[in-house]
Amino acid sequence: MSNSKGRKTTEPLILRGESSRLILPQEIAAKVHNFESTEEGTLITVRGPCPYIPKDINGSFPTTYADSMPGIFHAVVGGGTREILLIHSGDTIYTLEGWKTTSGVFSGWTALIGPSSSSPQVNMTLSSDSLAAFPTQFESTPVGVIIVPQHEGRAVFYDGYAAAPLGYDTVPSAPLGMGPNSSLISGTDTYALANGEGYCVDRSGKSGRNGLHLQSGKGRLGTTERRLANAHIGALLTGVYQAAVQWIDRWGNLSAISQRSNSIQFDEEECTSATQNPTRLKKQVMWLGIDPGPERTIGRILCRTRDTLNSGTQQLHIVPGNAGYGVYGAFATLPDNVSEQFSDNVPDGWLVAIPSDVMPIPHFKLCRLAFGRLWIANTLDDPGLLVPSMPGRFGTFLENQEIYPDPSGGEITGLWNTGNGLLVFTATTTFVVTPSDDGQDWIVQTLNRTVGCVAPSSLATLQDGRTMWLSRDGFYLFDGESISFAGIDILPTTKRTNKVRAKQSVAVYDPRKKEYRCWVPMDASKSNNLCFIFDGTVWRQRRRTEVQSVCVTKDHLQYVLATGTQSYKTISSRTNESVDRTLSGVWVLDHEVESFEPTSVDSETSVDRTYRSVIETSWIAWMASHDRKTVKTIYLNFRETANASAQIRVYRDWRKGNVIYADTSNAKFYTPEDPPAFWGTYSWNDTDEPNDFSTRRPFWKRVDIEVPSCEVYKIVIDVFTNSQDDRCEFIGMMIDEEPKVGGFGSRIP
Repeated sequence: MSNSKGRKTTEPLILRGESSRLILPQEIAAKVHNFESTEEGTLITVRGPCPYIPKDINGSFPTTYADSMPGIFHAVVGGGTREILLIHSGDTIYTLEGWKTTSGVFSGWTALIGPSSSSPQVNMTLSSDSLAAFPTQFESTPVGVIIVPQHEGRAVFYDGYAAAPLGYDTVPSAPLGMGPNSSLISGTDTYALANGEGYCVDRSGKSGRNGLHLQSGKGRLGTTERRLANAHIGALLTGVYQAAVQWIDRWGNLSAISQRSNSIQFDEEECTSATQNPTRLKKQVMWLGIDPGPERTIGRILCRTRDTLNSGTQQLHIVPGNAGYGVYGAFATLPDNVSEQFSDNVPDGWLVAIPSDVMPIPHFKLCRLAFGRLWIANTLDDPGLLVPSMPGRFGTFLENQEIYPDPSGGEITGLWNTGNGLLVFTATTTFVVTPSDDGQDWIVQTLNRTVGCVAPSSLATLQDGRTMWLSRDGFYLFDGESISFAGIDILPTTKRTNKVRAKQSVAVYDPRKKEYRCWVPMDASKSNNLCFIFDGTVWRQRRRTEVQSVCVTKDHLQYVLATGTQSYKTISSRTNESVDRTLSGVWVLDHEVESFEPTSVDSETSVDRTYRSVIETSWIAWMASHDRKTVKTIYLNFRETANASAQIRVYRDWRKGNVIYADTSNAKFYTPEDPPAFWGTYSWNDTDEPNDFSTRRPFWKRVDIEVPSCEVYKIVIDVFTNSQDDRCEFIGMMIDEEPKVGGFGSRIP
């Protein structure tokens, strides 16, 4: 045995982050896989996930989820009185209507948007294919959630009780106007009876079925003048009126204004006597065919011109809904969605408010709330378009408000609200939108001409206010002033991202773990099969669930919920062979329950949920690789956690193909001389000495190995767990080396 005095012990290696670069500091690992950090500064194997909806009393899962689940979202609306949980599964978007059960069987998912066969609130055909696309987008507002399916579907608004398409993409039909007509004396241009036929309603003394009852007051439409040189004193002048209609829905969104109606003309009409007041010649008109809106419509705004021939303007104005309070007396001219006619006796002087010139809402792919407005982008017809809504009316977009951040019309691939403005991304450029000094316009500035965003759902805000996202060449950070590259350590790995499907990457910031997590598709994978984790300083990774969408609940629990597939293995009772299976569902990450077992099929009798966690060091002592050494002993610092062990493997001289040393039994997660009280094995017994469960102790575990005369070496710790009890908590390691005596240390062929 060699003399221990000739050995050199390295300083403790506290491995907390990873880098995929070749040459690393010794305190940075080459891989930290399926480990999470703790509050005490250690690494512990991840738990779970477990299904969000547990098994029912029959022992089966109550919901069958589709393979395609591109959306999940949680929100709290109504001043904290209403929680909303939405999932997109297959061709339907569901909402969780509480944890209600029928005879112990869960029945809480209700179809919100989907085909008629699912009896949804909004009948819409959603795509369930697996083509590369942005995940379903969601945005929370103070009054509800905006849901933006990709492909064919259009945006939907849901307030927790009712759902309907966001805003209006159609325009009302023009109304039909009825007014008076005049008859001419045969063969002349002189009126035999001006304004005496048709819909003739005034106080001129005319009789007949169209006369205005005296108690109804005088007509108010028309322009009159006094003519002192005329024996008849005054007259009603020739005038023209037109009208249009605008819908308003239950959330205050407006439709585009309809085309204008036919013109109603008042012909010139003189007073019949010198004692007659010309104002008694003013008229009423009738508007027919006022188009009812879709089901969500709760009112119609009637818009009318003033006398276009005498007022000097053809501008439409809002007709108030009553006479007592003018334009501010009601939210709409017709506060219903039933009536189709309106008797108009509103004088021109009461027409004050001008209707909003609204554009039909386009089909868009991205949206974000900023500056009290909803910003939509990447429409089906114009991928480079960005449009803000009216303040507080998140489904109402005005004409001539369009913005093109990229003058070349490049497709907008991301939107994110920050304290410095609205970030707008194309695949290669980053812009920021801020209000102008007068608040009447918007200023678009270019932040970076070479860095963009490829996945809109990869954007997240870290605890310190920085924004992180996935670009073509890796992850970037925006600190409010500049954009910096944050993924240099994992660049060799991120280069393997599936470029075609990178747009489907999803991310979330976990407020409990203080980590940014982003799931991306690697190599030729069609699913997001690798998760990059950034804690603000270093990177790690995990592979357990192939996540298609992810969110954090906005309640006190702050669960990280994900949709996707969970991998597991089953053992066939017929062939006794291991079979790879996947189970789709809604998962609670970092939580585990003992009762969860994936469903066995095809006569498979046992289920194996074994997961692999790995800590892999860098190539140790690479800076002294010209001096050979022999690795003798590894001291592993664990915390006693479970009656289990880790597998130790050692590689040498820049070659990871052949295992130089392997140990599968010595590295146990406890001290055999003084084993702790493990959960599930010790029981409380009042007659004996109590078994105290206390804070788990750290300890050193010595593993004797023999790696002779190597230049560099690498240590890999493999941990296999299948339940929450078999967790490994790693603190650090030290290594005994023995310098190689003699020779120059060079490799001789």
